[in-house]
Amino acid sequence: MRTRLVSISFCLLIFVAGVGTAGYGQHEREVPSSSDQDFGPKFFEQLQRMFERYNNGDVHHAFQMARPVGCSELIGDNSEWRNVAFFSGREKFGNWYQEDLNAIKADPAVYIFKGMCKDKQSLLQVTTKVPVADSRDVKVNPPVTAHFKTDNKSYTFDLPYLFREKVNGDSVYTFNPKHASDRYVTHITSHWECKAVTEEFATYRFLICHTVLFGHDPVDITHGRDKPTYSFGAATYSILSDGKQAQ
Repeated sequence: MRTRLVSISFCLLIFVAGVGTAGYGQHEREVPSSSDQDFGPKFFEQLQRMFERYNNGDVHHAFQMARPVGCSELIGDNSEWRNVAFFSGREKFGNWYQEDLNAIKADPAVYIFKGMCKDKQSLLQVTTKVPVADSRDVKVNPPVTAHFKTDNKSYTFDLPYLFREKVNGDSVYTFNPKHASDRYVTHITSHWECKAVTEEFATYRFLICHTVLFGHDPVDITHGRDKPTYSFGAATYSILSDGKQAQ
C-alpha cells in the first residue's frame, strides 16, 4: 500500500460548529535537537516492517499485546518523542508512516516526558511542542500529568491544546496554531494511552498510542493532507519514537 508523506504530529483536525476559548503557553525559537546518531540506518527498515504488519493486520490487537512501558524508558536520554506513523482505525483509510529522515528532524512537534522514576509506574509530566504556522516559533504547551493505567498497563494523559481554524469555510480544530496569539478552545480533549511496541525485530524504541477525542459536542475528526473523516470517539493509533536504540 502506497503511503503518503504528511506533516507529522499534531495535524489532527476536527470539523464542528461553535467554540469556546481560553489560552496560555510559552514560545521558543525552533532549534533542531535530534542527535546525528538518532534514527540510524535500520530505523526506517524496522518502521516500514512494523507499519506493513499493523496495516495488513489488526492494530488494535497490536496495542493490546504491546508491553507496559517503564517510567525510565520514557524519560531516558532526555528523549523527544515524535510521531512516525498513524493508523486511522477506519479500514486502513488515511494510514501513513514517515519515510524521510530530514522531515522527522525538521519537524519541531514533540512529546517530552519528565519526572522522577521511583518505580516503573511513577507519575510523569508530558510537555508538548508544536510549530506556529506564521513564524519559526515553537509553542510550548503547559505540561500535563501522565499516570500508569493498571487495567490495560499503559501510560495515559489528556491533551486539551486545540485551536479553532477555518478550512474551506468549515470550522475546524487543530493542535497547530496559525498565529502565536491564537487561544485554546475548552470543550474538546485528546486522550492518549501509550505502551511499548512488542516486535522481535524492533531494536529502536517505539511507542504505540491509542488516541480518542472526547468533549461536549458531536464532531467529526479529520487527519492528514486528504482530510479523511472519522466519527467522534473513534479510536486512532499513533506510533511514536525518539529514534534511539532500545537498551
